[in-house]
Amino acid sequence: MPTRVFSQQPDLVAALPRLLQHARRFFSADLNVLGSSPPDRAQPLSGYVGLRWEGARYPGHGTFRVTSRAANADDRFAAQAAEARGRAGGMSDLAARCPAVWTISAEGEVTGTAELQLSALLASVALGPVLPEDESTLYGVRGAMERAEKAAEST
Repeated sequence: MPTRVFSQQPDLVAALPRLLQHARRFFSADLNVLGSSPPDRAQPLSGYVGLRWEGARYPGHGTFRVTSRAANADDRFAAQAAEARGRAGGMSDLAARCPAVWTISAEGEVTGTAELQLSALLASVALGPVLPEDESTLYGVRGAMERAEKAAEST
C-alpha cells in the first residue's frame, strides 16, 4: 500500500495554495503543480494533484501523484495497528478524526528523501498523521523530517 496521509482538510485541491506556501516557507523546497482535478468538482473528497518536488534542505526530487478519497474503516484499522507496532501513542485517534486520506504515488524516478519530505509537507497542511508504505508506525511532520534527516546523513 502506498504512503497515506490522514487529512482533516477534506479537499486536497483547495489545499494547494497552502501546500505551495508551506513548501517554500517551512521546507525550503520547490513544489510545482503539474495538474489537478478541477476545483469545482462534485465530490471534493475525491481528487488528485500532480506534483514535482525539489528539496533544498535535504537532497531529493521526484514527481508524484497525490490522490484524495474518503477515509474508511480499513484505513482506521491500519492506523490502529501501525500505532501499536510503532508505539505511536494517540496518533490513531488523530487519524480517526480525519475525513480524508491523501495517498502518495511516485511517478518516475524519485531520489533522496523526496517522498518523506513530501509526506511531511502534506501532513503539515492536512493536520493528520502519516502512515508509511510498510505500515510500521504513524508519525507527524516532525517524525517525517527526522526520518528524512537521518536518511540524508546516511548517504
